[in-house]
Amino acid sequence: MSNEAINWALGQPVSKSSAKFVLVAMANLAGADMTCWPSYKHLTSATAQDIKTVQAGLRRLRDDGYITDTGERKGSTGQVIVYRLNTPEFGGVRPMEKTPEIPSKSPENGVVSVAPKTPVFPVKTPVFPTQDPQISHETPPKTGVGTIKDTSRTPKEPKEESADFFGGPFTDVDPKVLADFRKLRTKLKAPLTDTAVAGLVREAKKAGMTLTDVMRMCCERSWRGFNAEWVASGGKQDRSNQPSRHTGFDQRNYEGEPDGSIPA
Repeated sequence: MSNEAINWALGQPVSKSSAKFVLVAMANLAGADMTCWPSYKHLTSATAQDIKTVQAGLRRLRDDGYITDTGERKGSTGQVIVYRLNTPEFGGVRPMEKTPEIPSKSPENGVVSVAPKTPVFPVKTPVFPTQDPQISHETPPKTGVGTIKDTSRTPKEPKEESADFFGGPFTDVDPKVLADFRKLRTKLKAPLTDTAVAGLVREAKKAGMTLTDVMRMCCERSWRGFNAEWVASGGKQDRSNQPSRHTGFDQRNYEGEPDGSIPA
């Protein structure tokens, strides 16, 4: 056993790990002259490899120049090959040193420095659409420059119509009463048409009332129209001349017929 041989085997750049393991097992058996003659059985046992892998490893080590067949044979059969490890003392070739890395080009190595190029941006850059703010008085236009809404203006109030809006008949009507009456008609879905106005004028004359009083009464009682007869009946339609279900009962004979039935 030679520690020198083992250290040499461990430092060899064998490309195949299985082959290098075989080389280390052989170095463990080498003597002072760096020779050994292990059998296939011993190498398969020492490396835990099958015989084909051991044979391939020995062949690779011979081809790469790590071991040499001395020509001698030993063993009980006289057929075991005697190998010599090709260490530097026995004519082995030292592994080539790594090629030194070439430094990158730089002004310190004689290269002229070049100023970095300024990036060139396109003239026309993409224009992204602006988004309206969720809660703001400012609405950005398409140009991207915001304009502030004028919040000083108050909402336009509906124009109050004067009493003479409809002309003649309403000239002397109280504007407030007229406005309330028009609201009532609108609520009841009854537009104040010329025909409706003519009917109010006619019924007001019959009742001897002014249009202002007629409209005030309609507003107080939620009437959309007016009838002069309603004033005489206390604000209700006059039904005195209309027959009821009790009409004529005082004229009927309730004594009954001989058979006990009530006459129709």
